[in-house]
Amino acid sequence: MSSAADHCRDLVRDSARDRYLASLFAPDEKRRQLFALYALDIEIARIATAVSEPQIGLIRQQWWLDTLDGIYGGVVPAHPVAGELALVVKAAGLPQHALRGLVEARQFDLYDDPMLGLAELEAYLGETSSALIQMAALILAGEAAQAGAEAAGLAGVAYGLALKVHDEPQHLLPPGMDRPSAIAHARLRLAEARALCNTVPPAALPAFLPVSTTELYLGKQGPSQFRRQLSIWWAARHNRF
Repeated sequence: MSSAADHCRDLVRDSARDRYLASLFAPDEKRRQLFALYALDIEIARIATAVSEPQIGLIRQQWWLDTLDGIYGGVVPAHPVAGELALVVKAAGLPQHALRGLVEARQFDLYDDPMLGLAELEAYLGETSSALIQMAALILAGEAAQAGAEAAGLAGVAYGLALKVHDEPQHLLPPGMDRPSAIAHARLRLAEARALCNTVPPAALPAFLPVSTTELYLGKQGPSQFRRQLSIWWAARHNRF
């Protein structure tokens, strides 16, 4: 691996452990591409916690939007994640609109406001968590990944909402949605996604494996790394999520 590839792998290992563990079940030649995609998501997601005011965050997000435009135009800045992402875009044909959506949706994170409603919350999770699953599936299974697009949408909402319930303050949930109702909704979407498990191409399964930890995040106590690792291993062994 190059130093840029090592950087992406280490970033995912340290900051998105579930996705790192799931990626270990992917073929060697695809793993590097997954790490690049997940590293981009980490870079974007952590902007909100790294800046002191929204305007600074918007500037950093705009840099990534300009970088994505440059990548698709054949101009890649000297940044390890951008360099690796450019290789993925070329190899897997990731759609530019999906990557831009990943950045633009995160503008919400810069402000201390609740979601307007459930529809807005699901749209946000669709552009972030669900889109990430679908793009990872595209890396792994190519055009065949489209068959599991609906499962990816539902699974992303379930997993993303579980993380919000576990990690984020109560007031960021939509009005009228408390923690118990958020948990119930995450479980509903998880059940709907699992009902479509057979639509997911086997090659795309590593993209979905982090979703197997959803119930752990919805529990009263935070899941240990060992329990999450065991859940991902069990899901991979049984070809499900």
